[in-house]
Amino acid sequence: MENMKKLVFLLVLSVTVMSCGMLSHNADDIINDMRDARHAQYVNVGSGLLGLGRLLSPTLSEASIGINSVQVLDLSRCSVNVRDKFRNRIQNLYRNRSYEEIVTNQSGHETRTALVRRDGQYVSEIVLANSSDMNDVIVLITGHINVENLERIVNDKSNYFIK
Repeated sequence: MENMKKLVFLLVLSVTVMSCGMLSHNADDIINDMRDARHAQYVNVGSGLLGLGRLLSPTLSEASIGINSVQVLDLSRCSVNVRDKFRNRIQNLYRNRSYEEIVTNQSGHETRTALVRRDGQYVSEIVLANSSDMNDVIVLITGHINVENLERIVNDKSNYFIK
């Protein structure tokens, strides 16, 4: 009987640990899992292309100091099931204690959110997510970004956010 209790306890503990592991995802996991969905559009702009952009655009150069890569995943043309799964996973990011919510704007059926992950005094990830009836997009900006550039990057929708 005692062995049975231990076995049940270990089984419950392992299920709990596995479920916590599945919930502790990040924006990169969402992009990697969903970028192969049918009709998904995915772009990864690495450091080389960003360096070229800095040379060609002074505005981009000022705002992007410390950015290593920008990933964009657009699921607007995907099925309703894929888009619902995306929205649920974005909502789970809010609950992930390693991200800090800095802006959420809701108007009608549209929600725009900006989350950050800090690494000491710098920002290592900026997540911009847009969910609406017509548009489901996530933008992941990674790097070693100074906090003073954060507001500028988040607000510069013309360069970093798809409407």
